[in-house]
Amino acid sequence: MRKEIILQGIATAIALLFCYAALSKLTEFTQSKSEMLNQVFPESIALILVWVIPVLEIFIVAILLYKPLRLTGFYASLILLALFTIYIAITMTGIFGRIPCSCGGILKHMSYSVHLIFNTFFLLLALTGILLKRTMINNSHVS
Repeated sequence: MRKEIILQGIATAIALLFCYAALSKLTEFTQSKSEMLNQVFPESIALILVWVIPVLEIFIVAILLYKPLRLTGFYASLILLALFTIYIAITMTGIFGRIPCSCGGILKHMSYSVHLIFNTFFLLLALTGILLKRTMINNSHVS
């Protein structure tokens, strides 16, 4: 029972992060689109990502909160957070020759270093959720 409460807490925390991120992108769509177009990838990709990312974030929220799909939600969260984190880390190296503008919402007030730490924290939460959920599944098959 205690593990289930911890899992619910982890799923809720990650879901809140993705819900906030998606809603801030959609409610400030013009700004979000402008920020996406300022990233280092081609405009054609940016114009796709400006829609795909918030939709994907909302989808992840739904599967994190739907208990039978929670493990899938943790994996999806881990992948998306890892991609964001890797992108931030690569950007911080200066390999692109410039640092694109930051994310929207409250995250725009964070430096890239703080954003990297923030993402890593949530990435570790997703990993913890995966490990805890898999342990619970394995233990239920043993009983």
